[in-house]
Amino acid sequence: MDWQSKTTVKKGNVGEKIVNDYLIKNGYIPYSPNAEGAHPFDRLCASKDKKTLFITEVKTKPARVYYPDTGIDIRHYNGYKYVHDKYNIDVLLIFVDQDMGKVYGNHMRILDIPRVIDYNGKRLAYPLVQNNIIYFPLYAMVDIGFINNKELELLNIYTTRNDGYTAIAKNKKP
Repeated sequence: MDWQSKTTVKKGNVGEKIVNDYLIKNGYIPYSPNAEGAHPFDRLCASKDKKTLFITEVKTKPARVYYPDTGIDIRHYNGYKYVHDKYNIDVLLIFVDQDMGKVYGNHMRILDIPRVIDYNGKRLAYPLVQNNIIYFPLYAMVDIGFINNKELELLNIYTTRNDGYTAIAKNKKP
């Protein structure tokens, strides 16, 4: 199976298009990899005046159902952190969340700030690492925009989540 025919890649492409449109609308030029397959990050972005340069990593996935957070693979996080630290280039994590119908995110340097929250009788210390995923609280995210109906339809076509993990389940407690 070639890279572009994978369901997760198709879904990711929809999310990346949504974010590209946002970046362009806000005066940035997103540069994308010109190679097939996995790549070190999704976009290198520059302002038109060349005074701002940052990496954007797009995750097209909903927040967790039973926790007020979302996350990424720790291996990927460590790679972005390495690039940030070595080259002093900011990394912006953006989540395209079809369950909430919106796009949100923040800079890793902000998401890395330790936070403790009480949720459903539990104390959660963020960033939180579980099962090789690093999670960040939703309240540390900045809303970027909404997903339109056509985009939501496409995202729903490519969803790989089973029916037990829908937006409706968000109202249930663990």
